[in-house]
Amino acid sequence: MNATKTTNPIADKLLATTLSSPTPATAKAGKTAQKRKSAEETNLEIRRLHFPGVTEDRLWLLDGKRGGFAQVPRTLSLFSEVIIKHAVKKKTGVSSAAGSTYNVLWLHTKGQGISKIEYEEEAALEAGYGGERGVSTFRKHMRVLKDLGFVDYVEESRGRVKWVLMLNPYLVLKDLLTQDLVDKRHYAAMVDRLAAIGSSGELKEAEDDAE
Repeated sequence: MNATKTTNPIADKLLATTLSSPTPATAKAGKTAQKRKSAEETNLEIRRLHFPGVTEDRLWLLDGKRGGFAQVPRTLSLFSEVIIKHAVKKKTGVSSAAGSTYNVLWLHTKGQGISKIEYEEEAALEAGYGGERGVSTFRKHMRVLKDLGFVDYVEESRGRVKWVLMLNPYLVLKDLLTQDLVDKRHYAAMVDRLAAIGSSGELKEAEDDAE
């Protein structure tokens, strides 16, 4: 006997409709997948139109079979090349390339807000700090990022950094703005970029969390 069956035909019909209808979460996921598929199809059409002679084997496509990629904010370049650079300059009066270290940290993220630096020498090289002073420069820029509030970490033996906590950059942006360490024009550029990528809610969430 079907446990969901009733003696009322109308109720049975309504119940069947309810059971077969997707939940709000499922419906939302379906819309997201459909939107992603539509964007993929559009991009494919553009590629075929403007670059007809390029075959897929010449491209680095994320087709579900490829590894070796990271999930990073689309606003990362604004943070690393603009926000961090100018915040350090305003705070210390000295220029810093700590933004390049910030890029590396995001590319080493493991999920749950954790970035793992297995070898500081390699991370320093990725950030552009080669030579004998590479690691010391890397650590110096890590301290800059921690001081600004972008990351947190605990130094291990001899000052080594391995596990890094990546804090919400939009919360940090709000904090730096209140400290007058972010130019209004740079903040406006961030707002415009977030609107363009459909992520304006990031700043709203940061405002709510800050209250």
